[in-house]
Amino acid sequence: MRKLVAATALVSGLALAGCQTVALPSLNLNTAVALNTVYGIENAYGVAVNAANAYKALPLCRTGTVPGAANICARRSVIERLQAAMFKARLAVNNLVALQKAYPSVDITNALSAAQSALIAVQQILASGVR
Repeated sequence: MRKLVAATALVSGLALAGCQTVALPSLNLNTAVALNTVYGIENAYGVAVNAANAYKALPLCRTGTVPGAANICARRSVIERLQAAMFKARLAVNNLVALQKAYPSVDITNALSAAQSALIAVQQILASGVR
C-alpha cells in the first residue's frame, strides 16, 4: 500500500511539475543604465562630501595669506560657498534618488543633469580653494 501511495505521489508530482512554466527574468536595459548612473552620482556625492570635510578640517588662513604648498590652509569664503553648494548638491542627489525609486520607468534626464551640475559646482569651489 505504501509503495502504491508513493508511486501515485511521484506520478502526480511529475505531472504537476510538467504543467509549471518558468518565465525567464526580463531585463530592461534603460532601467539598468539609469540605476548605474544614479549609483555613480551617489558615489560622486560621497566623494564630494569627503573632500569638503577634508577642506573644512584644514586650519583657516590668516588674514592676508593665501593657501599654497608652504601655507596649507582653508579660506573662510571658500568654506561658506562650499557649504551652500553642498546643501544644493545634497538636495539634487536626494531628489534624483527619490525620483528613480518612485518612478523607475520615468525619464530622469533633468534630475540627473541637476545633480551633475550641483556636483560640478562643488568640484569647482574646491578647486578654487586650492588656488
